[in-house]
Amino acid sequence: MPTSVLLPEGELRVARCDMLDKLIAAGDGDAALLYLYILRHGGTADGRAASRALHLSAERYERAAFTINQLTAPAQPPKEDKPSDAPQYTADELRRARLDDPRFAGVCETAEGVLGRTLTEGQLRCLLTAYDHLGLSAEAIIELLSYLKEEKGTVRLADIRREAYQWADMGIVSAQDAQQYVTRRANEKPLSGAIYQALGADPAQPAPKEQRVCRFALAHGFPPEAVALAAARTDKHQGHKSLDYTLGILRRWDAAGVHTVSEITALEPESRAAVGQGPAQPTDSATLAAWEQDWAARVKNHRRKTEG
Repeated sequence: MPTSVLLPEGELRVARCDMLDKLIAAGDGDAALLYLYILRHGGTADGRAASRALHLSAERYERAAFTINQLTAPAQPPKEDKPSDAPQYTADELRRARLDDPRFAGVCETAEGVLGRTLTEGQLRCLLTAYDHLGLSAEAIIELLSYLKEEKGTVRLADIRREAYQWADMGIVSAQDAQQYVTRRANEKPLSGAIYQALGADPAQPAPKEQRVCRFALAHGFPPEAVALAAARTDKHQGHKSLDYTLGILRRWDAAGVHTVSEITALEPESRAAVGQGPAQPTDSATLAAWEQDWAARVKNHRRKTEG
């Protein structure tokens, strides 16, 4: 019969049951320990102090922090090609918008030139959504179409829709805004190409998550070498490519105020070997791997008992 446990009385801290359930399901002992430490310190904790207090190596702390961040991140609704709040324009509304509004008619003519064919009803609906619903000016949409043609060559309906929503989210709605954005992207292109290569991505067709990491790196001053280091550490710690994990590393470095490889390796000496800057400090990677395998076996055994 299992030994009973009675908790002593004392100062109380309140934990959310749903978070405790997630930690138990994750089966990550370091993450659970770090969560208790953060809870004990009022919801915030200094990374270095927590690592020392919990006797965690930099690797183990990073993994635990990543697990907690993933568990506490708000759930993102699935993205749809056609957002549910977009107006459902009728065929007559589409036709009249093109006939009655000369500015929108100019957008349609430009789009036909970019696409190389007469607009379908779906393409016309996408353009009117950007113009009427998202609030992009006719001139901004024309700049958007020209930008996509220059970037991709062959432009698809999904490209126009995705870019229009991104521009609206970034507040790019006027011709001036659009021109400034396109100029900035042109200036950043060599650097963004190097960042995509550091991520192992195709610079010509980066995936949405790869674009997200690249935008963060550009916005916060991370050179391609630092992104490559984050990608290498992701592969080392996760055993596979994980752009969420890579972005988490970059966010942690940005919070610590380090951005170049020399700054990062000065803060975290164990990273030096990954960029050929000297021998790495000894870590407990082998112990960590065995520890993870032990937890995985325990979780699997627990699920088999509860579900069987």
